[in-house]
Amino acid sequence: MKKKEILIGGILFFSLIASLGFVSKNALAYEIVNINTKQKNDFVLEPAKIEVSMDAGQSAVKKLSIINRMSGTRKFKIEIEDFTGSKTGKQAVVLLGDERGPYSLKDYLKPEVAEFTLKPKQKMVLPIEINIPKDAQPGGLYGSILVSSVPTKKEKESAANGARGGAIIISRLGALFFVKVNGPVFKDGSLRDFRIIPSKKIFYKNTPSGFEILFGNKGSVYLNPYGVIRIKNILGSVVGEIKIDPYFAMPGSLRYRQVNWDKTTLLGRYEATVSLNRGYDNIVDKMSVSFWVIPWKLILGAFAIIFFIVLIVKLFLSKFEIKKK
Repeated sequence: MKKKEILIGGILFFSLIASLGFVSKNALAYEIVNINTKQKNDFVLEPAKIEVSMDAGQSAVKKLSIINRMSGTRKFKIEIEDFTGSKTGKQAVVLLGDERGPYSLKDYLKPEVAEFTLKPKQKMVLPIEINIPKDAQPGGLYGSILVSSVPTKKEKESAANGARGGAIIISRLGALFFVKVNGPVFKDGSLRDFRIIPSKKIFYKNTPSGFEILFGNKGSVYLNPYGVIRIKNILGSVVGEIKIDPYFAMPGSLRYRQVNWDKTTLLGRYEATVSLNRGYDNIVDKMSVSFWVIPWKLILGAFAIIFFIVLIVKLFLSKFEIKKK
């Protein structure tokens, strides 16, 4: 009888605690494990980008991994910031600090803990809860989870004594959260510019190192453009093809994307054409740019060799004619 009373009492106590909010039926559980990794005097945050589609009023949990590859035990802290796109296109995102973004996710991200400690070669698996309110409008919401290493007492004392100019170096990594609230949204992106690297000119003494794409997004949600660049010679034959993997462009912003080219030896006139899918409705934008590759050093060397050969032949023929006379 006593056992039943204890059991019933325990159940009632747990129910009371849960009703007061001390225990959640959706309680998350972080995990710290030892792993086999090399020490590199840094820490790792994975993944760097999380994309999720959700309905208004829905909740979801995503997990981040933080690995301590430093030699000593380190304390880490978690911060949450909104981010937005760049008006100039030079930056992929701009962190907003305490400022609230136009598509703020700041209030809807909830890490399980705000601080934690890891020994060397330990990994923290940290759940992040995403709670979208019932009245959320369809479209994109954007926020970041920032993880930074807290300076040790020794580092603070070293800075106080003038080391590194009295500055404390704080390492900080971020994971970007892209949340799409399901429903009708406004999409409007397009290819704005396509140019050659290293500079926009016509004649090159060496094969260009790559290309630069400018994409503009005037819509209300982020887009993932992708495509291909094909390079053709003067005869129309394809001499190079570069795949453009999907990348994100924030709403109301510009985004430059550089694409490297594993250059081959070229000579003559070429045309590069980019075919960029906007990332929605299978709409493809195209732009072309022409350029010449004239390796003048190689050409001068070839002319010098030809001139030398012609000169030798002429001298030989002139001597032969003299002897013949």
